[in-house]
Amino acid sequence: MRRCKRGVSPLIATVLLIAFAVALGAVVMNWGKSYAQETADTVRTKSDKDVKCSIDVSIEVAKISSTPQICYGGGGASGYIFFIVNNAGTKEIEEIELTVIGENDVYSNSSLTNSSIAIAGSLRKNVSYSYNDYGPVKQIRLIPKIDVGGTTVACAGNALEKDDTEITNCTSI
Repeated sequence: MRRCKRGVSPLIATVLLIAFAVALGAVVMNWGKSYAQETADTVRTKSDKDVKCSIDVSIEVAKISSTPQICYGGGGASGYIFFIVNNAGTKEIEEIELTVIGENDVYSNSSLTNSSIAIAGSLRKNVSYSYNDYGPVKQIRLIPKIDVGGTTVACAGNALEKDDTEITNCTSI
């Protein structure tokens, strides 16, 4: 006697197909939920930084007798950049990043030593600068960095920039 081999009954096939679809849907929904949460956290962190930088951070060059206190001096390998900046914002500045664009190259110091500035405070710095390596000063850029949620972030949009027409030789100050 010969038996007819039949495939899986249509009812069982339908149940298996529905179970597979539900399981696949659960996996996709779980992944989507975690992805959406990670994206929301990233956006929240970035917006916190942007809001704090744009509202709470402001630095300005100090003026003494109407003379801006930012200048360059010295010569050769023993040059220097001198500045006094005030924290005009409502948040403490953790550190200052200095970038000097010279005629030959760019000098960058991502974190000046002891450069924190309290609210309404001032910072006076004299930073070594080699005219031999970088050439005459074309622009000085000071970028404030603040603490946002335990991380130090640069507020590049609030950078203080002075070009060579606004910077004098220190002998004239």
